[in-house]
This record gives sequence, C-alpha cells and structure tokens, in this order.
Amino acid sequence: MKSLLLLAALWLAAGSANADFDELTRSHRLLWDQGALLLEVRKAVDPAAPLSPATRFQAEQRIEEALAYLYMEAVQDVPVDSHDSVGDRLAASGALFRALSERAAGGVWRESAAFARDLHAVVVVYRFPLFGEQGLAASFVQHERAFPVPRLLGFAPARSFTGLVILARGEFPSHGKNLRERIRPALLPRLYDEDLNLVLSAEMCDPQALRKWGVAAYAYSGEEAALQAFQDRIGTTPLRTMARGVFGRNATDILLSTEVARQLLTRQHNRDLLREGKILILIDPPER
Repeated sequence: MKSLLLLAALWLAAGSANADFDELTRSHRLLWDQGALLLEVRKAVDPAAPLSPATRFQAEQRIEEALAYLYMEAVQDVPVDSHDSVGDRLAASGALFRALSERAAGGVWRESAAFARDLHAVVVVYRFPLFGEQGLAASFVQHERAFPVPRLLGFAPARSFTGLVILARGEFPSHGKNLRERIRPALLPRLYDEDLNLVLSAEMCDPQALRKWGVAAYAYSGEEAALQAFQDRIGTTPLRTMARGVFGRNATDILLSTEVARQLLTRQHNRDLLREGKILILIDPPER
C-alpha cells in the first residue's frame, strides 16, 4: 500500500491531470519464459454511444493517459532480487519512477485493441519487455564494470561448457527459514554454493549482457524442442544440474552443489559464461 500511495504521488507530481483510473479494469501476467509482461486494460463505453471509430479512439486515449501509472502498478511486486521488489525500489527512489516510465514508453508494444465481445468496452493489450535496453531490468543495472567472478584454485574434473541449465522445479530447502519453498523468478537472481559462498551476482555480470537478457533466462519446459529457443544463450553443450536449495526473503536465489560450483569456478571459460549470463533456469509454470 505504501508503494502504491507513493506511486500516485509521483504520478501527480509528474503532471497527470487525473490519477484516478478506477474506471479502467486491468489485469496482467508475467511471462518469464518470454521475458515479458502482458497488461490488459478495459475501458467501458456508454451503451448509448455509437460503436464508431471515434468512440473506440476516445476510450483508447483514456487508456493511453493512464498507461504509465498502470504499468508501474503492474510491476510493483516483480522481484528485483532476493530482498527487494520493484515496489520496494520505487519507495526508496523517486528518480527510478522516471527511468522506468521512459523505458516503458520506449519498449511497449500494443498487441491488440478492439471492442470487447459484448461491445460494452474497449480492450487494449500491451506487451512490455523485462529485458533489453528498454526492458524493466535495465533500470536496475547500476555498474559499468563488472566485479570478477570468484576463482577457485585447484583441480576440478570439468570441461568448458557453452552455458548452464538449472532444473529448479518443485520445492527446495530454504536456507535459514526451516521450510521448503518454490524458487521464484527475479530480474537479478544470485547463485550460491551449498555453503552459501557467492557464485554469481548481477554485479559480476557484464553490464551489456545484463541489459540485453539479464542474469538468467527462465523456462517452464525442459524438453529439447523447447530448449532450442534458448540455444543462442546456452549453446549446444551446457552444464546441466539441479538446484540444491533456495535462499532469500523473496526465495529467488539458487543454491548449487559444491561440485557444480567448482566445475564452474575453476575454469576461466566457465567463469566467463557466468559473467555473460548464459544461464537458463527451469521453473514450475505459474498457477492458473
């Protein structure tokens, strides 16, 4: 609630003539496997008004006026990392509102606009990217030079991989919580080993790679045909492993086995693939 009140205040400060958009019905879906957010907005029309292009245009204009506010409302609960949501970051930084608004305006794609089947409303569907230069995650990339990925000395039986695929379906032991949780997708997740030594964070990733596609991609299917869509990211010979646990307030960070961590961190090539975000995480599909 605090975040939404701040959002309304920021919207008014930005010069909106009317921050009351209660007449607009909206819903949204996060498509992590597509790296996108879908926002559907409905504006009721006067039943007595003619079903003309002008009527539809007026409804669409009202929706467009509200779009930045509705987008901010939709992304409030998106996890940035294991500690913060987008709403948490907005509450701490008014400047972030403008940055997110500008990127949203530059990246939005209107998928459809039409009268509803009952002809009582105009329905517009928008697609916003989570990644890319105009994506949601780009505003949270603050560094220009990456910290080094940890290097482990010694020998580990490993070869050079083209990427990393983590099976993270089901519930896992949650470090420090004495319970089991499902791993939640996030814009900037972290990887740890079983002793909670940090393997990878966003600050260790190349900033250009982060803006391009984030720390990791997410998918709901591990079928080979489905993985083909991510081949440009994980290549043809990725290291495949299973998550060993989950960590963080938002349950977004993944614990890898110590053996896998050593395979990744003892070879420069494998440290580079981490730095470049060549990671795919297989998670449970969202509940309908």
